[in-house]
Order: sequence, then structure tokens, then C-alpha cells
Amino acid sequence: MKKISTLAAILILSGCSTTATVDETAQVTEDTTTEIQPPVEDVVDVISLTVATQPADARVRIMNIKPKYESGIELKEGKYDIEVSKPGYSTYREWIVVDKRTILTVELNKAEDI
Repeated sequence: MKKISTLAAILILSGCSTTATVDETAQVTEDTTTEIQPPVEDVVDVISLTVATQPADARVRIMNIKPKYESGIELKEGKYDIEVSKPGYSTYREWIVVDKRTILTVELNKAEDI
């Protein structure tokens, strides 16, 4: 009787398995692309100048460089001679330091009649 119980135990245990099977027929169908981003330290902020004027149609000039002023002009770090003018208003002129994105707000005063 003992031989039958041992045989029964072997037959029962032989149906159990601790090894996993891998389906080697599976295929990868998605194409993955990795984009490499530069480190944050390598990203340099743009040095630029925007002059907001009142009145809005005042003329803005950077007197010490040749390129004509345009809003958001990219510049090298340095000092710039800024002139803002409009007929009938007092002219604003000042040297400013531009070393990052700079927004200069200038409000012109009406010229006094003599």
C-alpha cells in the first residue's frame, strides 16, 4: 500500500512545475525613438532688449550700434545708449546695461510750449 501512495504522490507532483516558459514568437511592433535633450546648464538665455513706450508710436533708437532697433532685438551683453523720441514730446536718452532679457518702459512727457 505504501508503494501506491508514493506513486500517487509522484504522479500528482509531476503535474506541477516551477519553471516558466517564454513565448519566443512574440514580436516587437512599436518603433521607439529616444530624443536626447541638452543638459539645463548648456541652455543659454537670449540677451535681448524690448522698449515699451508711451506714446506707443514713439521712435526708439540704439545710438551706439548700427542695426536698427526692433522689439526683442538680440544683443551682446553690454551698455547701450537708448534714445526714445516723438515730435511734441521731451526726448528720453539714457545708457542702460543689457545682460539678460531686458524690458525698458519709457513714458515721454509732453513738451512745454515757450
